[in-house]
Amino acid sequence: MSERRTLFHPASGLAILAIDWLFFGLEWELGPVSLVLSCLAAFGLCYAVVKRVQERWHGDAPKAARAKALFGAAAAGVPFAIGGTMLGGLILILSGLKAIPALTISPGSRSRRSGRSSD
Repeated sequence: MSERRTLFHPASGLAILAIDWLFFGLEWELGPVSLVLSCLAAFGLCYAVVKRVQERWHGDAPKAARAKALFGAAAAGVPFAIGGTMLGGLILILSGLKAIPALTISPGSRSRRSGRSSD
């Protein structure tokens, strides 16, 4: 059975969200000039990282890698955090990233934490 290929490599999706969070998720008070510079820096950094990951690890042709890097950089360069938005969710879906398993609660885990046994 072949593995389903995603649009973005998971490392690209993680990079897009991490760069966006680093620049805009911490909610630093930025003036208009520094906000513009932050947007440009986030765009440039994200473009370089995603293009490299897509070419080297995902095996994309240079033209396809540039297009995907442009989309990712535009998402990371907007002056607000995208992590909890539909755009952030789209990045997660397109890169195949899933919820962190340690954060999900299994049906029996609640009773084990409280000392009760489900047996």
